[in-house]
Amino acid sequence: MRKRVLFDQFLTPHMLACSWSGGKDGCFAFWKMACAGYEIKYLLNTYRKESGRVAFHGVRASLIEEQARSIGVELLQKEVAGNDYEKHFLEALFELKSLGVDGIVFGDIDIEQNRQWCESVCKKAGVRSYFPLWNLDQARILKDFIAEGFKAVVVALNSKFLNEEWLGKIIGLEFLNQIEAINVYRSATKITPCGEMGEYHTFVFDGPLFRFPIRYRLGEKVFKEGYWLIDLLQ
Repeated sequence: MRKRVLFDQFLTPHMLACSWSGGKDGCFAFWKMACAGYEIKYLLNTYRKESGRVAFHGVRASLIEEQARSIGVELLQKEVAGNDYEKHFLEALFELKSLGVDGIVFGDIDIEQNRQWCESVCKKAGVRSYFPLWNLDQARILKDFIAEGFKAVVVALNSKFLNEEWLGKIIGLEFLNQIEAINVYRSATKITPCGEMGEYHTFVFDGPLFRFPIRYRLGEKVFKEGYWLIDLLQ
């Protein structure tokens, strides 16, 4: 089996971009790479053309713009529609490459199919892919995320795992303890600590990467196609 390398000291890219949905995993992947000395100049974000919101998270594209301003990096946002996600993502990678980017950071943790897709599109674009959270313990990731001072709010969840009362909760040790307590009484529908199976999604609004916190208000809760979402208002 090919050995995978997270950080290659001999082939360090000059400039990186981070695949960005606004949530905790991509944010923490950015942080881990930055702490390792890598230069991340861009966030790459996609949002649905029909709604103007990030897929699955339901966060407004304008809030992603605010995150980029607070972090102090450039933002490349791409509208996606229908089943053309890979086409638009690949176009974005080529655009980033033309700007000098030669590596993309992803926040994936342990879903092999997702990683293979990321590696495939990066290979097509001629850029490298980085997965600093890969195969790390999810509870440890969440604890480290909290300990570093990051703050995130739950913005979407799969109703098979959690009910609407979890929307708007702040990610903290109490949140993790509640997840672990629920799992004690479950067998088939256990919740992964980081929500890697799509159990929940978050929006990061403050932390050591941010020069100022992202202001928001909790808006309307909506149930759509098996998912609960809450609108974040600016």
